[in-house]
Amino acid sequence: MKTSIIAIANQKGGVGKTATSVNLASSYAHLKRKTLLIDCDYQGNATANFGLKKQSKYKNLSTALRVDLPLNEVILKTSNEYLDVIAGDMGLSKLSREKILEPGSYNLLKNWLDCESIKEYEIIIIDTHPSLDLLFQMSMTAAHYYLVPVFAEADPFDGLQYMLEEVSLIKKSLNPPLFLLGIVITKYNTKNATHRKFHEYLQKYMDEVKITLLKTVIPESTAIASSSGAQRALISHHPKLPVTQAYLELAHELLPELRGVRQGRRQGTPTISEMPEEIDKLFDFEVQELEEEAVL
Repeated sequence: MKTSIIAIANQKGGVGKTATSVNLASSYAHLKRKTLLIDCDYQGNATANFGLKKQSKYKNLSTALRVDLPLNEVILKTSNEYLDVIAGDMGLSKLSREKILEPGSYNLLKNWLDCESIKEYEIIIIDTHPSLDLLFQMSMTAAHYYLVPVFAEADPFDGLQYMLEEVSLIKKSLNPPLFLLGIVITKYNTKNATHRKFHEYLQKYMDEVKITLLKTVIPESTAIASSSGAQRALISHHPKLPVTQAYLELAHELLPELRGVRQGRRQGTPTISEMPEEIDKLFDFEVQELEEEAVL
């Protein structure tokens, strides 16, 4: 069994990054795939989603990285035997500031995960920090794959372009095998004209730059917030809802691509400079059209 490490990444807040991390990890656990969720965000929202904040006081990622504790000594168990968590905590913020000028600091997480304990897991999901800082760099250097959740409106899409540029630099200098699984649209409302138009636009753009826009779309749902408030994943709190089934579909859609470190020909990473001019014009036109509709 090869371990596959997936970073869930987007520098924009509010796009469903942590919800995707939590519920994708829980979906794989539901499918009986041994999964580890690493909370690499000092806000610790993924940790809180499982009610593990109190337990994380001494067992957390920052402590493990600071004093090189073995992975199996900081693992927190969840109610699902197939899902474990490495907690995020405020100490990650301090660690990031302290280590940023140290040579090779970007390899801190990757080196820590280079251990026998990692072989127990088929899938490792990293909930990244929503800022292009050392925590983000460490996560992307440690990952084999990355998945980008986006909200189908203009601002999060702009952020996607800048993040792809940053990831391109990380691929070139730190982690050449890093593989983009695709873009997943979250919080999607089929009745919202803006969402429908941007979904269409995103598909055109992704086709142009040869990036996968995943077929699975995560619908907008208040159940995400309610399950988080109940400190449970969707699969255990609202198992039959469309949003829960969508995360299961996403887990199935990604599985064929997950086979550890990618070998052979490396995947290129498009950057903002590669965007065709006609796509830019299409974007400007659609934004103007939406604004005119809003006035009417």
